[in-house]
Amino acid sequence: SVAAPAGLPLASAAAVGSAAPAGSAPALAPSQAPLNSFEPKSIVSDKILRDVVAPGGDFNDTAKYTPGFYSSNSNGVGDSKSGWRGYKDGQFNVTFDGNPFGDANDPSHHSAAYFPGAFLSRVDVNRGPGAASQIGYATFGGTLALGSLELKDKRSMSLSASVGNFGTFTTSAEGQSGYDAATGARALVAVSHIQTKGVIQYGDSSTWQGLLKVEKQFGDVKITALATGGTEKYNNINPITRPQFLQYGPDYGQVNGNPRSQQFYGFNNSLKATDMEYVRAEFDLGGVKVNNTAYTYAYWYPRLQKNGADQSIEGNSSIANTGTLSSVTFPQGGVKYAYFNSKLTPGALVLADGDVTGYDKKNNYRAWGDFLTLSRDFNAGVASGTLRTGVWVERIGNERGQKFVDYTTGVSYDQLTTATPIPANAAWKLNLSSYITNVQPFVEYEWRPTQDLTITPGYKFESFTRHHVAVVNQTTLLPMDYTHTYTSSLPFLAVRYMVRPDLAVYAQASKGFLAPGVAAYYTVNPDANTIAPQETTNYQIGAVYKTTDFTAAIAAYRLTASNFPVSTTVNGLTFLQNAGTARYQGLEAEGTYKIVNGLAAYASASLINAKFVEGANIGARVGGAPAYTIAGGLIYDDQTLFGSVLHKITGDAYGASGQVAGNEFNKIGSYNTTDIVAGVRTDALRKMGFGEKAEFKLGVSNIFDHRNVTDIGGNPASVTAANFATQTTLTYAFQPGRTFYAAMKLDF
Repeated sequence: SVAAPAGLPLASAAAVGSAAPAGSAPALAPSQAPLNSFEPKSIVSDKILRDVVAPGGDFNDTAKYTPGFYSSNSNGVGDSKSGWRGYKDGQFNVTFDGNPFGDANDPSHHSAAYFPGAFLSRVDVNRGPGAASQIGYATFGGTLALGSLELKDKRSMSLSASVGNFGTFTTSAEGQSGYDAATGARALVAVSHIQTKGVIQYGDSSTWQGLLKVEKQFGDVKITALATGGTEKYNNINPITRPQFLQYGPDYGQVNGNPRSQQFYGFNNSLKATDMEYVRAEFDLGGVKVNNTAYTYAYWYPRLQKNGADQSIEGNSSIANTGTLSSVTFPQGGVKYAYFNSKLTPGALVLADGDVTGYDKKNNYRAWGDFLTLSRDFNAGVASGTLRTGVWVERIGNERGQKFVDYTTGVSYDQLTTATPIPANAAWKLNLSSYITNVQPFVEYEWRPTQDLTITPGYKFESFTRHHVAVVNQTTLLPMDYTHTYTSSLPFLAVRYMVRPDLAVYAQASKGFLAPGVAAYYTVNPDANTIAPQETTNYQIGAVYKTTDFTAAIAAYRLTASNFPVSTTVNGLTFLQNAGTARYQGLEAEGTYKIVNGLAAYASASLINAKFVEGANIGARVGGAPAYTIAGGLIYDDQTLFGSVLHKITGDAYGASGQVAGNEFNKIGSYNTTDIVAGVRTDALRKMGFGEKAEFKLGVSNIFDHRNVTDIGGNPASVTAANFATQTTLTYAFQPGRTFYAAMKLDF
């Protein structure tokens, strides 16, 4: 067979998971490439999201088995950071229904705060910059594209719940209105709740999320509207220092139950709220297809986040009794808060001996954007193709602040100083606003000179403006009002050729761009910085093969990235400079083979070489880039029984600071995990006249209970064999160990 149900050909990118022939390789594949791709791409289908990914997993968990992908969460549930090929979070896009989102500091993400797995119908890992029409601030690294739940024509409802170790409980519900012929509308509503005590001690977290999606035809115009939002509540667990690990083990997260220490969970907790809304209009205007999406999203703290001033210090780590701030230190660790000197000297801070110091934090941002695409097909013989043009615009406003407080009494530092008069902004570590204005027009032509050949040249122009207004700027503690605009021209070219109906080859070349993050403004005079946007040159080639029995893809890539930002200090002032060029190159492949109908074997692998090729770090490996990834296993589904056994290995890497010559203290060894799922579906409910079907499954993640290090933060330059056991420069994160769950789903 070469066709999927409902007439979908296997050449269609939609012919995956439940939309592919039951029991076939495209239906069972944990990850697969589409035949119509012009760059390395992996699709995680709806079936994998429901049958393989553990309940409560964030969007990073969904892509776990795709080539080159890596992600880990020491707490088992909650925020995680991901990457592929050595690109870290912030060097690639994450989109939801095509709308990019991310922090206002830099385009990084909070994975547990948005879009739980229960709200997703599909995830695409695009390991390439996409065409000129692909929007986002970091397209050069690729795009993790999340697709929302799909609207259905039939009215239905489903309820899901799971329980697991570490006090983990999840529940979700989805209701579909079905298609209403009278109104021409469809709608769905979904809710999700995830709570856990966490693998990490005091790693409690709880999220509530809701989603509403509506589609309606107004004459020739189709309108799709979506609104989603919720809250995330958790304690501020962190990677731990070497002494903390040796004393407390990998389950410690710099949070404890002692109200006389900065690690007390009552002084380290967060409540976040997020939302995203969009309205999309699609219609035809005189042969021109118009697609316009207006959207907004936000991230904010309904109440101020609480933070101990230094959670890496154990025991009674308060500031000592009265004294001028220039001489105040923490009793343990000798950490000076010298940055108060410029604001409170001369003067004294009256803080009772033994009181715990910390700071309250706010970080609120909202984005408003619009993405317009105009396209037209041309039937002109050898010049036939599709012309696309449009523009993406976005405006983001971000307010951030950190204010020091005596947590024992609840009094802020500006009320504790004896200085007369009280210095302005005496308690603020930072208090600022930052605004982004983004404009990206584009044009591309998907030229089809023959039925089998597609050539797509494109061009995008980017203008990125940041206006930074600080009452108390981070690091300098001085006021600032500064604006800078970065621009770039980004050409693109892709070629795809269908060798046979089941085999495609492609090649791609493009330029990439990433504007400096807000840290470039944490200096007395940003004009003195030589910091410039990261610029990339990307080349990729690959092939995709797909039948009902076998899906396979292979790709090779090379990306050269210049203008890596580094900091240097001269006469006590820190400046950012461009230093070094890094090259990311490698091979990646994946395939699923149907052994018999309903049983398939999957394998993926990537070889990753990410090193500096110019600058002071020449020859050193880029931080966070594993040498390789390997995944593989079996997956089964006969429509009644289903299950999977999948194994993932992440190769050795260096910590976030990268490789330091002659120093291996931040080297991360390879680590692996084996995950098992077994389940059954039954129509017993229908036979009893109650509902449609039921599903039950059991799962175990990391069945062999590995607790290896997955990430090392900090710079190892000052670490030696003599001080290794006592040094606090480096921090460590670990695999969460064995987790298991039992889940059920009822359909009505």
